[in-house]
Amino acid sequence: MLSGKRALITGASQGIGLAIASAYLDAGAKVVLTSEKPLAEAPGVREILGRSLHRTNYVVGDFSKPGEAERVVAEACETWGGLDILVNNVGTFREPAFAELTKAHFDFVFQLNVWSAIEATQAWVKRADRGGRILFTSSLNGTRSEPGHTLYDASKGALNALVRQLAIELAPLGFTTAAVAPGLVETPLTDFGLRSHPAEREQIENQIPLKRIATVEEIAGWFVFLGSDAARYATGIVIPVDGGLDAQQMGIRPIPEIPTVQ
Repeated sequence: MLSGKRALITGASQGIGLAIASAYLDAGAKVVLTSEKPLAEAPGVREILGRSLHRTNYVVGDFSKPGEAERVVAEACETWGGLDILVNNVGTFREPAFAELTKAHFDFVFQLNVWSAIEATQAWVKRADRGGRILFTSSLNGTRSEPGHTLYDASKGALNALVRQLAIELAPLGFTTAAVAPGLVETPLTDFGLRSHPAEREQIENQIPLKRIATVEEIAGWFVFLGSDAARYATGIVIPVDGGLDAQQMGIRPIPEIPTVQ
């Protein structure tokens, strides 16, 4: 589906970003992966590079620092002579309780989750000689709140607005935008020790209509579709991929048996 496409995927050393890179490679794309980790500390990236060295490259870049996103985009464009797809995936949800939040916490989360996506997109648009596809990893938290995630939820809400805004802003230049908004996904960042606490995991899974946590591969498949020509008329959209969480009002509310009508 992505044969001949050139893609840059941010936050790609593990989790969803790494799965997207793997799926893109399988779909025929040329891929530049980036994260803040040195290659020696990114075994998943080394595995992907080993699978197809002539269609992959890795650029180290810490997107929590201003200017890094622009530098990485420039290197990615040099690698393949341009880009067709930019996947703004990098992000974090690490933050203290609301009463302990500071401006420094705000700046860190919004720099990584929102501004780096703006900076990377700007850098590509300035260099592009044609349009392309700009994709984002959002979250169900952009529309549904979760305790202890004040800055994360606000940043994902901002990202959803950015998807819509850039769809209008960049349409005349030939760019389209879309985001995938997962619910709970099993990644190194979101594990919470659930693998070693089966009872707690079951409690969480029972609140999901499909009764299980998503795999990264199930999320990555949506990025393949959205990056392909099959999705070329879709823009400004945020797609929830959440096992039914967004459709559900109260996950822990007991549902009484409905009596059979005679």
